[in-house]
Amino acid sequence: MNIPPMEAGAEKDINNLPIFETDETISYLGVKLEKAKNRSGQFVPNREQYRDYINDSEIALPAQRDIAVSLLNGDPILLEGGTSLGKTTTVRKMCAELGYEVHYANLNGATDVEDLMGRYIPNPHKTRPEDPEYIFADGKVTSGLRQEKGKIKVIIVDEYNASAPNILIRLHEVLDALERGGEVILSEDASEAVKVDKTKTKIIALMNPPGKGYLGREPLDPAQLRRWVYKKMPSELPDETFSFATQTLFGSKLEPGAIDSQMFLRERDFVLTTEELQEIPGSSEILQKYMEFHRDIKKFLKGNLEKGKFKSKRLAEDQPQLFTFDDRMEPRRVRDFVLRFYDGDLTGTFQQALRYYYSNKLESDLDKAFAEELIKLVEFKPEEDGRRKNADRESKKKKEEKERLEREKKEAEEKVKAKAEVDKTKTESEKAEGSLEEIKKKELELKKALRKAKREASGETFDPVISAEYKYKDEKGKEVKENIEIDFDKKLALTIKFCKNHKIKVSKDFETQMSDIWERNRNEMQEQIEKFGFDEILIIPATIKLDDALDQEMTMGYKKKDGTSGGPIYWGVEKKDIVSFRSSKNRIIMVHKNKARNLYDTADTLPILKKTLGEKVGSFKPEECLTIEEYLVFQRLFYEETGENLDEKGGTWLSSRAGSNVVRAFWSPDYAQVFVNANSPDYANVLIGCRLSRCFE
Repeated sequence: MNIPPMEAGAEKDINNLPIFETDETISYLGVKLEKAKNRSGQFVPNREQYRDYINDSEIALPAQRDIAVSLLNGDPILLEGGTSLGKTTTVRKMCAELGYEVHYANLNGATDVEDLMGRYIPNPHKTRPEDPEYIFADGKVTSGLRQEKGKIKVIIVDEYNASAPNILIRLHEVLDALERGGEVILSEDASEAVKVDKTKTKIIALMNPPGKGYLGREPLDPAQLRRWVYKKMPSELPDETFSFATQTLFGSKLEPGAIDSQMFLRERDFVLTTEELQEIPGSSEILQKYMEFHRDIKKFLKGNLEKGKFKSKRLAEDQPQLFTFDDRMEPRRVRDFVLRFYDGDLTGTFQQALRYYYSNKLESDLDKAFAEELIKLVEFKPEEDGRRKNADRESKKKKEEKERLEREKKEAEEKVKAKAEVDKTKTESEKAEGSLEEIKKKELELKKALRKAKREASGETFDPVISAEYKYKDEKGKEVKENIEIDFDKKLALTIKFCKNHKIKVSKDFETQMSDIWERNRNEMQEQIEKFGFDEILIIPATIKLDDALDQEMTMGYKKKDGTSGGPIYWGVEKKDIVSFRSSKNRIIMVHKNKARNLYDTADTLPILKKTLGEKVGSFKPEECLTIEEYLVFQRLFYEETGENLDEKGGTWLSSRAGSNVVRAFWSPDYAQVFVNANSPDYANVLIGCRLSRCFE
């Protein structure tokens, strides 16, 4: 997984780390949070107070990322760690940056339920006899639950494991209400019903480890702990973190240490649905491995709960706070994580989720290393499934090859007989027809020569270059200007070389015909560039057709990440059933290339393409889309020029049909091959759009 590039407008903090902050959002190691619309009020921490906060790579940065995931998903998170780690400071610092309100409650032994939920107090505003003697005053938790326009509130409950049982029970009612989006009934205020929303109220619990020198901290019931996303932090500040923080505090300019790419997450602009997840190659296989992982890691943890019954490795046996890997909560959380953070790498996203929800509960490096070995087994290996499919394909291919040879042999014999008959019975009319074809060919050549003569007489010359300016507004409304140049001669020479390398035959007058198409349509092409921003042309010979030869030539040489060869095109529909809506003529196709490797990455660069994502395929005109043949050529040309593939994340609707369904294609990095499938015209998917094009013949 690559570390995402710094976003436009991002700055760097004092430790030379990317902050990824805009006016409306902040991204913590790739987890983007929206700032509150209303950032004013007495409960919003002052950001200036946290100017000296040190972003070290061992404690601070991972903590901020994990807290950010919790805030984004609306899950309550419990941070357990030693004193002086900066748990409370980190939460307050993030709230100050985001403009979130902080409603803080310390659950020490002196705290009661009314401190949290509210109580009746003498009315300080009583000025008239009819004014009530007492009014209800919200507690810290209730004030954080009440919704206010534009505000996001964070309830911090500190020293969680030092609280009385009745307080924990009351807080559980609050957690359950937030989870289901219901109401909290205030028995303290005549059963007032407070509507709650986990997108507006977040809960973070903090505690020191039970035992280990912290008096009054009792272990929580593991069944109780399941309500929280539990993150185990160190009991003491690591030496490296202490040294780095102290030296930085005294003005030393230090690098914070290596930032592992696994620390980064990458939230998408959209959240996948479970149906879309099922469409990703390997989703079923990796789900089976995740279920095996969950069962296995529970077995190793079980020894911590039932000592003596499990003699093998016991995870977390030195941690006084017992916990479980819950059979219902963990799978749901892992699913939501994958739907939100899937970045094209199914294995990487699943493993990140397991580190977040499983490894985060472990303290010792040995336990984490053991868990990591189990996590690495949760991977999708496409080559295993690929070998089986390839074997099936090879068996089918051999059978088809045998049938083809027998058919061609029979056809050849019939042609020999037919040719003999034709040679004997060829009539004068057939000879005349042949002469007519020759006349038409000469007439075409004369017309071209006449056009050339007129051009030379008028002083005009053939101009192989178009230079134009494309203006558009990005998603923020800022006008962008792009200078685009297309050189026909260079593209024609590249196309001829490409056709030769891939055994695509072209007519003898191919160059002349393509030059004629360019010359006749050059002015309109320039208009299309200025209007739609097309920056590339595909020169497609009439001989291109969807057959086994094209299939083979367009798939040779693709490599997987491990260097092994990729597979042929995966046909999810019968190739013979596909019909393309474009005439089989020599043609020039205008397309977007330089900023359009993946359609959904084109928000600021080509919003005209971004808008096609999630649209019903039936809403596109056939002439706007590429055919399957043109797409395969474009994919191959793009790969040979850049070493990368189109649609590695997402897909493209094509101007081709298989029966009543519309064909689509995308690149699978796991298989290193193009996938072709089809859906009904009413189908829409946020990952799939249209590569707009214009055709000239």
